[in-house]
Amino acid sequence: MANVLRLVKMLLSLPRRRVNGVASLLTGWWLVRLLWRLKALVAATLVVVFAYSTWGWVGLILVAVVPPLASLTWRAVHPQSHGWFVNRLLARHRLRHLYRARWDAVMVACNLHRPLPGGDHLTPRLVTVSLASVGDVLHVRLLDGQAPADFTRQADELAHAFGVPDVRVVAAGPGRVELVLVERDVLAEPVILDDVPAVTDLRRVRFAIGEDGRWRTRDYANIAAEVGGGVPGSGKTAGETSLACGLIQNPAVQYVVIDGKGGEDWSWITPRAAAYCAEDENLEAVLAVVEQVHGLMRHRLKTQKRERGGANFWNLPLDPAHPAVFVVVDEVQTFTDPKGMDNDTKQLAFQITARLSALVKKGRSAGIITRLLTQKPTSDALPTAIRDNASVRTAWRVVTDDAAEAILGPVVRRSDITPVDIGEEMRGVAVVANAAGRLERVRFPYVDEHTAEAIATRVADLRRELTDFGTPTTDAGEGASGETAGVKA
Repeated sequence: MANVLRLVKMLLSLPRRRVNGVASLLTGWWLVRLLWRLKALVAATLVVVFAYSTWGWVGLILVAVVPPLASLTWRAVHPQSHGWFVNRLLARHRLRHLYRARWDAVMVACNLHRPLPGGDHLTPRLVTVSLASVGDVLHVRLLDGQAPADFTRQADELAHAFGVPDVRVVAAGPGRVELVLVERDVLAEPVILDDVPAVTDLRRVRFAIGEDGRWRTRDYANIAAEVGGGVPGSGKTAGETSLACGLIQNPAVQYVVIDGKGGEDWSWITPRAAAYCAEDENLEAVLAVVEQVHGLMRHRLKTQKRERGGANFWNLPLDPAHPAVFVVVDEVQTFTDPKGMDNDTKQLAFQITARLSALVKKGRSAGIITRLLTQKPTSDALPTAIRDNASVRTAWRVVTDDAAEAILGPVVRRSDITPVDIGEEMRGVAVVANAAGRLERVRFPYVDEHTAEAIATRVADLRRELTDFGTPTTDAGEGASGETAGVKA
């Protein structure tokens, strides 16, 4: 204010002619700024005036009718680009008229500003706004010395200030943070699919919906194993079903399923599975399937470089003649937890555990991904030699912190996100680690067994026997004993 008064005083001290000239320049400058701020209104007014002066009332009718028709046509022909354009316009409007006008006041009220001498202050810069299905996302440039944790501590205050139920703080890179103004929880709503698109790229496989309403993807290249755990009824099998429905449509993928529940939850995949076993008591049948996969792994490790020109499966082109093999063992503790077994059954269990351990440790270079699902992820049911070598981890609802740590590792102890907090009614919601290693909640889609079976039947011609891809071999000096795989009886 003092600067303005000094400027006025200086202008008044000038000769009258100069004062009038300066006043004219300032008036013109302010008028230009006003017109620029109202440029959309000015442009619309000019279009209306031009249309009326050129074509009369017909021009006004065209101005009123043509833009909506053009927008509807655009949306029908290419909805993606139309949606992007409309969202961008809405985001710019919200940035200018909703958030930027009160940004400084909110930052000061939430104690996220930095006072300066003389009563002034600095605030983080609101760069832009984007729209997500859960609500608006504010992209913020932090002040020097600030960290995302400063905003996390003030999340409740920010939510009240912006009038939303929740604010999620996401680190978006050095010096940047995203404030997700959550207006609805997309994870609270089941995602039901009546069909599943085929997976064409194993380096980008859609598997679940994130809290921002966007699909999450996984890169299965150079992945040897995944461990998933959760209490019964938490949605483990349903989540794996939706994932499998996309993968089995790829001709360069073969599926092996061993169901330790002994039921028919996985029977839908029979027309497409290279091998399927639902035995929960006949461990000899289970061992036979595991031995077959293990033999294929050994065959590839010994011959792959000579026959295909590379020792690592994932450095070679995907080929239906040399497919990636996904091995799903549901309720794996049925075969790895020896409690209550007689001696003969224990020996079979040790052999199965040894072979699974070998697949987890060595299957990566052979293009074999082992996926182990369990309701009991602790070390007495799932040996640490298997669990700790799994680079992908998924935790559905569990009831103890120890179970959460057994699945996700020590990172869950330091995180505000834990599968223990997933409600019983949130079937299908799980906690996973994103590409940056941070934990986040996701919801797996649901595909009913009839839809899944229809997909498997539709692509049944893609099924191949594992023996078609090389003769499985078992070295004489490397039996399936627990000793050779580091599993002690």
